[in-house]
Amino acid sequence: MGLLTNPSISQKAKYCRKLVRYNTAICLTLYLLGVGFFCALPDANFNSGTYFSENALLPGLVNSELEMETVNLVKSLSSELQRERENYPKGMPYPWLLAKMRRFGLETHTHNFTLNYPFGGGKRFKGENVYGILRAPRIASTEAIVISVPYRPPETVHTDVSAGVPLMLAFADFARRKKYWAKDIIFLVTEQEQLGMQAWLEAYHGGDEGRILDSGLLRARAGSIQAALNLEVQSLDISHINLKIEGLNGQLPNLDLHNLVQKLSSKNGIIAGYKQSSSSPKRSFRYQDKLLNLLSMVFSQASGVPTGNHGLFHKYGIEALTLEAVKRERTQQQQFQEVGSMLRIIEGISRSLNNLLERFHQSFFFYLLVSNDRFVSIGDYMPSLALMAGALLIKAFIHYLSLYYTGDNDETEKSEETDAVETKQKAGNIDIGYFSVGIVLLVAHTLGALVVLLPQSKAVSHYLHEAELSTQFGLFSLFVAVLVVALTLPAFCSLSGINGEALHVAVLLELGTVLLAVGMLNFSLGFSLSVLLVPFIILIRPAASRGAMFLSRLCCLLINPLVVLYCVLLALTWYLFPELAFKPMLNKALTATMDALTFSVVDSMIYGNWLFDMVSLIFVPCWVLLWVLLFPKTATNDRQTVGR
Repeated sequence: MGLLTNPSISQKAKYCRKLVRYNTAICLTLYLLGVGFFCALPDANFNSGTYFSENALLPGLVNSELEMETVNLVKSLSSELQRERENYPKGMPYPWLLAKMRRFGLETHTHNFTLNYPFGGGKRFKGENVYGILRAPRIASTEAIVISVPYRPPETVHTDVSAGVPLMLAFADFARRKKYWAKDIIFLVTEQEQLGMQAWLEAYHGGDEGRILDSGLLRARAGSIQAALNLEVQSLDISHINLKIEGLNGQLPNLDLHNLVQKLSSKNGIIAGYKQSSSSPKRSFRYQDKLLNLLSMVFSQASGVPTGNHGLFHKYGIEALTLEAVKRERTQQQQFQEVGSMLRIIEGISRSLNNLLERFHQSFFFYLLVSNDRFVSIGDYMPSLALMAGALLIKAFIHYLSLYYTGDNDETEKSEETDAVETKQKAGNIDIGYFSVGIVLLVAHTLGALVVLLPQSKAVSHYLHEAELSTQFGLFSLFVAVLVVALTLPAFCSLSGINGEALHVAVLLELGTVLLAVGMLNFSLGFSLSVLLVPFIILIRPAASRGAMFLSRLCCLLINPLVVLYCVLLALTWYLFPELAFKPMLNKALTATMDALTFSVVDSMIYGNWLFDMVSLIFVPCWVLLWVLLFPKTATNDRQTVGR
């Protein structure tokens, strides 16, 4: 009996029972620590000042060689373009653009593309881009830089950014007369917003044929693209520059590129910064302002939707950002002093990029901006996510311990020998039905795959078109139908006893691991999901009293992906439209939910945004599994099954 009376066994059982008993408090504490750690990041002790890691970028900060002749050319081209726009109210003035690019000595071409819209009965949309290549005089076409402008016709609903075209063309004329270029410069004017840029990039890098977006062929290419600069200039009378950096799936440009633009703008007298909203510099040292700036970047990055055409370059390993030059508020007389400054900024960026001997690699690719000159690196912000996602992993471990130890009060009068005997007996009685658990896991993930595959089915698209249903309502109806199937799933594949406990451990492990993995790729998305989901998942207790079970089912319904999306959009609707009454606000949020689902599906199919696929393949199945756990098989059902 020496083994049974070993005091180490009793001591281990004592600690394990305490973990099981206080598991909810432990996990909630970890969650709150993670949120608190993130809230501490705006403090100067937890972030760093920006700096240049790549010294090769510094030559662009030297004196400019631009002359007044180039500034006058911008004004002349702007007047010509405005006259041409009157003749093309719904399209791009291709003849004028081609003529000007050829006049400035560029190798000029057009690029045609077609979008085979997956919904709406096979609609097709065509577009055409214009680009010119300035070949490097000092070296063969091995590397290139892209300067792009999105063209918006006069009848567009978007903000007019046509002023970027004369700026780009005037800089092309200036660059043609210089002999120090060691990289090709591609001057690109795109149509149809991000669609045109996506098509051009796919064609440049040899995109897949037969996809929804037919990217067409390019007649000429330059070298491997090292970096790109996208211009969105609202007017030649510039108030300030807003830097857009968020790319597809939350990717960001190298921090050195952001710092370069920031430094050049400051040197040339134009206020520039991330989410810059006025002509006055952001110099607030208040904690709340820094926290709001940090949260605004998290919310923008979490969706994975690019904030400009630059965001599509990141997919190909190309560093890029957008300079949004905001129009000055109406004054009695227009001022154009900033035209020369804007040209010098473009010149400085181009010369710095031209001096690079290798791709960006020294500075940070994963960061959050606290202010224009301070940032938080991945090593500083990941602990907050690790604490929150780690709470689920800790809960899984404690739940595994509960299979062997109960959470009874350790004050009960049990001898050490009795504790050891009961522990060994309980361990010996554990017999997990891996086949049953595997079947439930397979069914749940099959439902998730169904959510991804149904919108891509041509038969479903054809049916929605024949039924004369709008794309938004049709897709929303499909997702609601899958949700109804998921809600009825416990009637067919519920688990009881040890099998349910094992499934709960598997779900917690999957969710915790996925949140950490997502956070490594897109911290903002992983952090947002953790803040919304982790506390509810911690509170879910499948084997509990009737009152606790009701609370668990309510928590599970609240974290349903459709419910979460609707609640988030309802909060945004209330924030943006506070004047709306309650019922119209609910209807508007419902419409926004249907639109958001449609856009996420289309973005997934055309641009490769993996937010919809990730939620469908991982979080929808995990929610289904949690819902099944909350309807355990009763003892009566077990006896009936045995009787059969």
